[in-house]
Amino acid sequence: MVKVKEVMKKRVITITPEKTVADAARIMTNNRVGCLIVVKNSDVPKDIITESDVTTVVAKGLDPKKIKISDLTAKKIKRKIGLIAVKPDDNILDVAKMMVKNGIKRVPVVENGKLKGIIADKEILIISPELIEIMSENLKARVAAVANPRQTISGMCEDCEGYSDKLRQVGERWICPECRAEE
Repeated sequence: MVKVKEVMKKRVITITPEKTVADAARIMTNNRVGCLIVVKNSDVPKDIITESDVTTVVAKGLDPKKIKISDLTAKKIKRKIGLIAVKPDDNILDVAKMMVKNGIKRVPVVENGKLKGIIADKEILIISPELIEIMSENLKARVAAVANPRQTISGMCEDCEGYSDKLRQVGERWICPECRAEE
């Protein structure tokens, strides 16, 4: 089976806790990335900041120039599940299952406490597109058994086949907000 180190990106864009959310947005935009790894002592990962965290700050009416990265979890702005990391020798299938289970798209790759790379759902999709579809179907089946019709899940839209974190069940299908708007 394919190992994380075979597909991970070795170039990881980082940020320190004392920087602001505005700094994070600028760094993400300039580097065309959807997340930054928060590091202390240059290569020790402590957290991950995503585009969603940045938009949450703005949506709450907070000033991104005044909110520090370290404030995001302290002020309960960011959903905190703890930093989930993988190792370079981990199996891609196991990593993909873990990502779906935790509802995350990106995972830092850490070895001996040091940041070595990052792996995103895109890398997994490139090497094994059928894996994402299979996992998405399994997740939808589990969620369908217990889901509230107003609840959302992550997976592949059954109309446009695009990935979304906001699939909602409509009849027997799970569809994204864009496709729901078209109905």
